Amino acid sequence: MVELKSTTIPPQTHEMTTNPINKTGEQHQHQQSKHPDAEIATTSWDNSDTESELSKNPKSISWCVIFASALANFSDGYQNNLVQGKGVHDMMWYMTIARGMTGVGVGGEYPPSAAAALEGSNEHYDHLRGPIQVLVSTLMATSAAPICTAIYLITLCATSNNLKTAFHAIYAISIFLPLFVALLRFNMRDGILFRRNNFRNQFTPPYLLVLKRYGWRLLGTSSAFFVYDFINFPNSIMSSAIINEVVPGKDVRQTAIWQFILALLAVPGPILGSYLCNKIGRKWTGIAGWIGYIILGFVIGACYNTLTSHIAAFVVLYGLMQSLGHMGPGATIGLMSVELYPTAIRGMSYGISAAFGKAGAAIGTQVFTPIRDAAGPASTFYLLGGLSVLGAASYWLLPEGRDIDLGVEDESFGIYLKGEGWEGKM
Repeated sequence: MVELKSTTIPPQTHEMTTNPINKTGEQHQHQQSKHPDAEIATTSWDNSDTESELSKNPKSISWCVIFASALANFSDGYQNNLVQGKGVHDMMWYMTIARGMTGVGVGGEYPPSAAAALEGSNEHYDHLRGPIQVLVSTLMATSAAPICTAIYLITLCATSNNLKTAFHAIYAISIFLPLFVALLRFNMRDGILFRRNNFRNQFTPPYLLVLKRYGWRLLGTSSAFFVYDFINFPNSIMSSAIINEVVPGKDVRQTAIWQFILALLAVPGPILGSYLCNKIGRKWTGIAGWIGYIILGFVIGACYNTLTSHIAAFVVLYGLMQSLGHMGPGATIGLMSVELYPTAIRGMSYGISAAFGKAGAAIGTQVFTPIRDAAGPASTFYLLGGLSVLGAASYWLLPEGRDIDLGVEDESFGIYLKGEGWEGKM
């Protein structure tokens, strides 16, 4: 029996590389002027092909996260002892490399975890597989933002605002969370669907045949992922900058408190999304979230000057927009990226789609920043609202996955391969 708890990445582990809303304190202040886009890009590497060919149980990937988190923990010492006199620049590049290695681990861990969660829930609670998938993936990542910020606040209070000590404490915690995942992995078994349908025995899976049959779906999920991360990542980063600017005296602790409230407001989104994805379907839940982005993006843009003079109003409206985003595309794009594909390529397809998303995050950061500098911060919200129209359009083209029978999809895929002359064995 596949244990769902063993397929879920602890929230802070995944949060380190997927949700930029919790960038606070010293790390955020440095990244404002350094390389946030490079960091996002280097943490986007998805090791998903390993899962499709070998197993949903790549324990070695977890150790990559542990090792890279340990490297990041020593980045402050790297600055002080090895490159003294060169400033923060070298330390941030060192952290970028360490977090990039973390991204390889998380990128290789999360696609098989998502696929295994779907297959495990399909075996025992098929009618609830969508809500379960949202709760063990999107809700965990979204909940991690306030959890991480709360830990940051606790360390700040415990160290009397000593950022250096707080920095080491936070990254030390991030070492032990993936260790917990690795230990769970030792007791995890592959699901029935994966044991019956995988390319484990094939030196080269039939990639061209896969593209021929699922290429349009892959284009759809990749495009939706790209657009969502293109607008979500840079705007989340900018929300931290905006809060930092409007807090009196730019007090680190006060900034973190408002970021905690902002992150907390997003948590109800995936909970509502888990309900709606079965009630009205994955596609319409996603489109509803995009519509929320469109409306609130233009509202916040139009009222930006007024909102930033009343930080509570800004945080509430921005938090509502983030919540709708997590309810819609945030909750459903990952679900659709695993549900619309057969078991043999499920993890790989999710990984490819997510990699396009992280590419969108890196490109979006490069695009939004000069627009913000040239036209003002309000312009980024107008751009967010406009691009959300493209996101809704990409969802319109995707098939509904609620009624797909995963076993039937696997059988149909096998028949298709044989009909195309493929002589391999799954």
